[in-house]
Amino acid sequence: MTTEEEHKTIQDELEEDINEKINRGILAKRQKLIGFSTSEAATNLFALLLHKHHLISPGFNVNHRFFASAERAKQKFSFDFPNKDETIKLLVDQEKYREKLCYGKNKDESLVKEAVKNYFRLKELIENEINRNEKE
Repeated sequence: MTTEEEHKTIQDELEEDINEKINRGILAKRQKLIGFSTSEAATNLFALLLHKHHLISPGFNVNHRFFASAERAKQKFSFDFPNKDETIKLLVDQEKYREKLCYGKNKDESLVKEAVKNYFRLKELIENEINRNEKE
């Protein structure tokens, strides 16, 4: 059973790893790890958002495969939450980056950078909502 604190810890650890690879200039070299880390960090952020809004129980597992398509994600998460369409779009995009980066031969560094940028857009969106929710 993953708690809010555990989701945040996992997300922080994965993001630290992403930033380390950015700072070392090895995004392209470690693209499979970036594909995994950005996807897992994104799903943990999303789980944290859902917990903050009391939309899922502590035992609910948000799996990256839920975002194979927008349709599947909307079926899995049929309830409303702030910025739902944009959040799901970013999560679906992150899953696509994961598939491209983690499997097959290495891709161009620009694709790795897009995956990282997408993750940080999602992070900003979710953290803004969490902060707004906590102020209310």
